[in-house]
Amino acid sequence: MQSIKKVHYKKQAIEMFQSEIEKFEGLESGGVLIGHLEDDVLIIDKASNGGPNAVHEEFYFRADPNYIDMFIDMEIANSDCKLRYIGEWHTHPQIDPTPSDLDLQSLNEISESSGDFCILLIIGAINFQPKFFSKQAISIIKHVKERKFYLLKLNP
Repeated sequence: MQSIKKVHYKKQAIEMFQSEIEKFEGLESGGVLIGHLEDDVLIIDKASNGGPNAVHEEFYFRADPNYIDMFIDMEIANSDCKLRYIGEWHTHPQIDPTPSDLDLQSLNEISESSGDFCILLIIGAINFQPKFFSKQAISIIKHVKERKFYLLKLNP
């Protein structure tokens, strides 16, 4: 198991977060994360939106599974398999986001089904500003073979 020390979100991904937060103001939003590893840094190259049939509520989000599967398959194929599914992201109606029990349960299930590690990014959507992304979001990693969840440092 490779030790991941930090996660870096590229500009395209952060722009997607901002766009979704603005579009669904007051409601949770989210999608999936696509990226790759460089040494001990996890690079998030792209983020999806939730898709046309996603459910956006004040304290709940569920992505459109058909759209998400298509997005993942297309991004991996277009990268000649250099990118991979990394995990999921969603917003919370908070300034400083805190994972719920359901968030941690979902992360555990995703990790188990992937057979590897995965990331859950939670973004505080209240007064979100991309320049303060690293202060308004948390990335949690879960390795399938470990019982613990770990917080990862975000790019400033």
